[in-house]
Amino acid sequence: MPAIPRPASTVIVVRDGQDGRPETFMVRRNPNSRFAADAFVFPGGAVQDDDHLAGGVPPCSNLTIPDAHRRLTERGSDAPSEPGLSLALHIAAVRELFEEAGILLAHDTARGGSADLAPEICARLTGLRPEIQEGRRALASTVEELGLELAPEELIYFSHWITPEASPRRFDTRFFMLEDRPGQVASHCGVETVDGVWVTPAAMLARFERDEITLVSVTVDHLRLLQNFGSASELLGFARSKPIRTVRAQRNREGWDLGGGGSPW
Repeated sequence: MPAIPRPASTVIVVRDGQDGRPETFMVRRNPNSRFAADAFVFPGGAVQDDDHLAGGVPPCSNLTIPDAHRRLTERGSDAPSEPGLSLALHIAAVRELFEEAGILLAHDTARGGSADLAPEICARLTGLRPEIQEGRRALASTVEELGLELAPEELIYFSHWITPEASPRRFDTRFFMLEDRPGQVASHCGVETVDGVWVTPAAMLARFERDEITLVSVTVDHLRLLQNFGSASELLGFARSKPIRTVRAQRNREGWDLGGGGSPW
């Protein structure tokens, strides 16, 4: 029997590069990882128990369970199994982005809800990041202690891919997009991720084609789409309005076999 896919979230963070074309922050997974070892990926991971928060109350600033569920269904993809999971997928995206890339999607209540976190708060978060990643501290309680509110409503739902049935480890993954946060420096964690880089999609694909790096197939397909945009604002605009279909594809030698043909996008 095929493995049951685990709900998961991935975040594509984008900014304008020096040449004006969009860059995305990618991390290299630990070579000893059980899944996608040594591959460059977008930050992300499976939903955990702590990601199931009550909607619309601190430390979640402005996203209720019904709102989160609407976001994941209104543009066409399959709905999560229950509305509470929709919010958990958003919270998991925020947590994984912080754990793997050091970027916290939050507002500082002491600064009038500013997205530009105070330097002392950023320093505290850097020190607490390993405890959160190791499960010794919950992200939700940490942000409350620091006078912050998570801001999952700023995530842009981008795509929905389910790992093929033949895979021994399967994920039901929602991809989100986000513009780079002011005042925060993206960095790998040194545990789950051992390298991190801002890179244009075209440059990452060129390295892959030269066999310099490892990419998993779903990352390749996303990068091939992202390389078509001339700026981060153009890409973010596309992300906000594009139809979303649930992709249950099987990989073959020519690429994705979508069962009915056509593009996954």
